[in-house]
Amino acid sequence: MFEPRQRAALFFEGDAPPVEIVNPEAVRPLLLTGDHAGNAVPTKLGDLGLAPGELDRHIGWDIGVAALTRALAARLGSTAVLARYTRLLIDPNRPLGDPQSIPEFSDGTAIPANLGLTESDRRARADALYWPYHHAIDEHIARLQRLNQVPVVLAMHSFTPALQAGACPRPWHVGVLFGRDERLSARLLSELKAAAFKGTRLVVGANEPYSGVTHGFGLKIHGIAHGLPHAELEIRQDLISTPAGQERWAELLADVLTTVVDHDDLRKVEHY
Repeated sequence: MFEPRQRAALFFEGDAPPVEIVNPEAVRPLLLTGDHAGNAVPTKLGDLGLAPGELDRHIGWDIGVAALTRALAARLGSTAVLARYTRLLIDPNRPLGDPQSIPEFSDGTAIPANLGLTESDRRARADALYWPYHHAIDEHIARLQRLNQVPVVLAMHSFTPALQAGACPRPWHVGVLFGRDERLSARLLSELKAAAFKGTRLVVGANEPYSGVTHGFGLKIHGIAHGLPHAELEIRQDLISTPAGQERWAELLADVLTTVVDHDDLRKVEHY
């Protein structure tokens, strides 16, 4: 784990830690992650040069995910690891060096604080934000493994109702992203398709609105690398943008995951 002195280049003393851990001692073999849960910015970097309200848009974070994941972890008695700071500083769900790891533009919006960064600037962000988040996930995987558990890793994300203003609406309420290991995703898809939201059957996407084959860097290094059952959930943002919506989805997903997660065939390490 990186020591506080290694984060000093980016943080003031009063800034919040880069990672929020929910239920840090939970023993249920399920680890929830939130790569884009927060939209905070270190005091030293102000508003990143953005216009008011930009950080509250989808470019700044995955709307609704933090509150939903906290509520879900509380219902399930599981641990959640949430990134507190905006993805615009450095994206935990991309490899370092990826062109969009520290984006200069996002959905047509320029990010002034990301222009002209030196390699030292990039390293400081990785040391302060990126590595502490990924190390926290690895630490809780290891903690559960020490309890003779094979933890399921579920990445929580949200997506915009349409790619841009005026575009065709995305029809899915929720999507399940996966790659070659379909142990978890197959069960999630089956249970979600059988579930209902406010009396209506869910429209569930398999590798929609993105593909788990090409997306989901975090799952590759924490799920695939360890041979753990894993998947990514993408919930449409308009469904979880309010406290009421977050609670409804926490209840729905808790019911689904209670059915799914405790199956014996998920209690094995398997590499695909």
